[in-house]
Amino acid sequence: MKKLVIAVAALGLLAATSATASQCPLLIKQLTDAMATMSPDDARVKSAQALVEQARKLHSEGRHADSIGKADEAAKLLGITLKKL
Repeated sequence: MKKLVIAVAALGLLAATSATASQCPLLIKQLTDAMATMSPDDARVKSAQALVEQARKLHSEGRHADSIGKADEAAKLLGITLKKL
């Protein structure tokens, strides 16, 4: 019984990590699409671009929660709401 509980917990953690990992690129795409409609000379857009690059790097390093945090920062700076899974 103890092994079953551990196995179920491990599967739940794996599923949560996988969902978080797949969310990063979706959020980054939303931000990139939004910035494409804005002036590239806008200071907010430039700052958001830097945050999006950080989000990409964090995602590639497997730090998905941190990547999502950077995406959220960029969205707040741009005044947009991201659609999350």
